[in-house]
Amino acid sequence: MEYGFLLCAVALSKVFAYKCMEGRQLITAAGDPQEIFRMAPKELSGMVGGRQEIISAIRDHGILKWAEAELEWCEQYGIRALYIEDPGYPRRLAECCDAPLILFCKGGIDLNPERALAVVGTRKATWAGRTACIRTVKGLSCIQPRPAIISGLAYGIDAAAHTAALEAGMPTIAVIPCGLDTIYPTRHRDLAARIATTGAVVTDFPRGSAPQTAHFIRRNRIIAGMADATLLAESFAKGGGLITTSLANSYDREVFACPGRVTDESFEGCNRLIFNNQARLVINADDLSSSMGWGAADRLPEKKRDATLPFLEDETRGMILKCLERESPMDFERIMELTGMDFRTLSALLMELEINGSIVSLQGRKYAPAP
Repeated sequence: MEYGFLLCAVALSKVFAYKCMEGRQLITAAGDPQEIFRMAPKELSGMVGGRQEIISAIRDHGILKWAEAELEWCEQYGIRALYIEDPGYPRRLAECCDAPLILFCKGGIDLNPERALAVVGTRKATWAGRTACIRTVKGLSCIQPRPAIISGLAYGIDAAAHTAALEAGMPTIAVIPCGLDTIYPTRHRDLAARIATTGAVVTDFPRGSAPQTAHFIRRNRIIAGMADATLLAESFAKGGGLITTSLANSYDREVFACPGRVTDESFEGCNRLIFNNQARLVINADDLSSSMGWGAADRLPEKKRDATLPFLEDETRGMILKCLERESPMDFERIMELTGMDFRTLSALLMELEINGSIVSLQGRKYAPAP
C-alpha cells in the first residue's frame, strides 16, 4: 500500500521523537518521508548506520497505521498537522536545529506573524511579576502590527501573558507539554479554548501524551523558537523560564528580563540574567519595542493614587481601595484593622471588588489593586 507524504512524516515524527535532527537528516538524504518507507531493509540500514531500533521502528507496519489514525483524529477535531516544510509551519522554529518534524495546531491563526514575543516566568508569580507582565504585554498592543504573544499556558506568568493578550485584542499562542487531547493544566481548559478561538494551541506531542518532566523542556524550545525575542517577566534562581531564555540565547534570539528588588527571591533569575548581560533590562513596553525596532509602544505611566480611584458612592468600597493604594499587597487582617469592618462585610466587599476587576487576590489571602 502506498501512503501519503504527510502520513509518512507523522510516522517519522513518532519514530524520532526526541531526535528531531536525526529525522531531518534522514529525510534530506532520502529525498522525502515517503521514500524512507519504500526502502529495502539493506538500503535503510545503510542510511541509519545499521541502528536496529530505528530500522525496526520504520519497518513496523503498525507505525503507519498509528499515523493514519492520528491524522483521522486531527481531521475530526479540526487540528492541523504541520510538516516542517509546510508553508504554515512556524518559519522561525524551522530555523532551529531541534525543531520538531510535525507540529499539531488547534486554531486558525497564522503561526508566522510579522512579530512574535515569547513571555515566560515562574508559576508562583507575585503581584509585582504579574503586573510587570500585564503592563508590558498591554503596552505592546498599541504598535502595529501587534506582536503575537507566545507562552506555555502554565499558572502564574504564562496565564497572565495569555490573558493580557486576549484582553488587549492581541494574537496569542499557547504551547503545551502534552497532546491536544490532554490540556495541561486542566484548570486552564477554558483559557485554552479562548486562545484557540482567536489564536492557537500547539504541541509536538501526539494525542495520548501526558505531561512529564522532560516534556516541559521539550516544550520550552518551541516557545523560544517561535519568537523573535523572549521576555522573562519573573523568575526565581531556578525555573523553566530560565531554560527558555537559555534556549533563546542559543538560537541567537533577543532576550529581555524585568528587574526586581534585590531582596525579592522571585526576581533573582531575572536580575542574574541582566547582571550577566544575558538579557536586556525592560522597565516598560517601550524599552522592549524600541530595542526590537518595532517603534514606540505605550509606556502606560504609573497611576496617581487619588486620580485613579474610581468614583464610588459607597464609602466603604473607596476605603478599601485607598488602603490598597497606600500599601500593597495587603492581607485580609490588615485591611480589616484599617477599615474597622467586620469579617462578613469585608469578605463580601472584597469579593465584589475582585469580580468587577478593581482588585486582584493573591496567595496568602492578600489583595492588591488590579493592574
